[in-house]
Amino acid sequence: MALNLKSFFNCKNSNICSQPHEPAKHGFNQSQFIIMALGNIIGSGIFLASSTVIILAGAFAPIAYLLGGLIMMSEVAFITEMSIANPAPGSFKVHAQQIFGRWWGYVIGWMFWTSAVLGMASEVTACALFMRIWFPSIPLWLFSLVFALLVTAINLCDAKGLSRVEFGLASIKIITLILFIFVGTLMAFGLSIGSARENFSIFASALTEPFLGISGLLSSMIVVLFAYTGTGIIGLAITETKQPEQTVPQAAMIVSGTVVILYTLSTVLLLALLPEQLLDKTISPFMSVFSLLNIPFATDVLNFILLTAALSSLNTQVYSSSRMLLSLAKNSEAPKQIAYKNNKGVPSKAVLLSGFTLLLAVLVSYILPEKVFIYTISASGVLALVNWMSVSATHYFYRGELIQNCPEKLKYKAPGYPYLSWIVSAFILLILASAPLYPDQIPGLWTSSAILILIGLSYWILHGPNKNS
Repeated sequence: MALNLKSFFNCKNSNICSQPHEPAKHGFNQSQFIIMALGNIIGSGIFLASSTVIILAGAFAPIAYLLGGLIMMSEVAFITEMSIANPAPGSFKVHAQQIFGRWWGYVIGWMFWTSAVLGMASEVTACALFMRIWFPSIPLWLFSLVFALLVTAINLCDAKGLSRVEFGLASIKIITLILFIFVGTLMAFGLSIGSARENFSIFASALTEPFLGISGLLSSMIVVLFAYTGTGIIGLAITETKQPEQTVPQAAMIVSGTVVILYTLSTVLLLALLPEQLLDKTISPFMSVFSLLNIPFATDVLNFILLTAALSSLNTQVYSSSRMLLSLAKNSEAPKQIAYKNNKGVPSKAVLLSGFTLLLAVLVSYILPEKVFIYTISASGVLALVNWMSVSATHYFYRGELIQNCPEKLKYKAPGYPYLSWIVSAFILLILASAPLYPDQIPGLWTSSAILILIGLSYWILHGPNKNS
């Protein structure tokens, strides 16, 4: 039988103007939304992976974080516009499905979930690496198992309980970054603490030969953008946020602007204060800087803070991955039993399944203890970038549909339309093409490509034109 492509891809799956969704009555307020978003974004991507970025990009590391931040801010604006117009459970997955059809919505949903699982794996590995500083004889996989069970239990709380836990965890790491920037700035201007000394010569040498650092900058960008990929929670949390039209635009701006400033300034100070010989991909550069201060117990205190930072990000990634599973189940693209919510309104089966997949990270950390972190962040980063390209393309067509058919739903407008959507997509394509410049990213690139192919094929098997779906 001839393949009916229109039937298979099922384009124009639904009218974006006829999607009523019940607003949240007992969800996050603005401050809780901000904390949840910051908690999901700020994690090992800056506290641990920044050492890899600095090794690769050198003096261009702050520029890499700034460029990545501008891309992230654009994506946040796109997601915010579409999610306010249609605050559907599943957010950008549903929006992509409405524009490009069920096949692409299915791919995006499962791709995001897989990326979130890989991101969770990197965060649980980071937690284990921080614990190993105190207990070097205990294997990574055992720590990974303990933290996997812990965050799964936390996410079985209701939204308010989860936000209270996350408020404490996220506040610690945000305050830490602010204090590091404050103290680091004083040290950069001459304050002497321990054996730490400011050294801006790396920036001066980069200015004399600026083009020599371009390849390093490009090779670091997947790791950089991994540090920003938690922004998907902004769309997913909108359906559990009170009065999103008033709450989300300002909150999203605060979140994205805060993260870019904290990341960029922190990287500048790390470069200025950290001697090159102390850089190690498996050790937080913040830890290396604090080891120079000669303050009693400073490294232990910081290690605890880094641990809570990774745990916070892991916690909110379990939240976002479970909410995407919920959306897939409601659309009959995952087992319907996963859509079950307990009496607290928590999709407990989706949480348990997302938490269960962390056991795979435990297995990988047992097999490849020294490589698991870079492999998981590169694979997660590649999948997240494909999702960002989808968000950009969806936004371009979504705005056009809204203007033509229901302009009253366009209550928030992302800037730069229509050019910004395609400029961001072009930058992401360039970054993906540059991944082989850093050989350790190649396994992640191949893994993510294989995952994409398998997800696409699974749709054909489960929801092809001859299937009842």
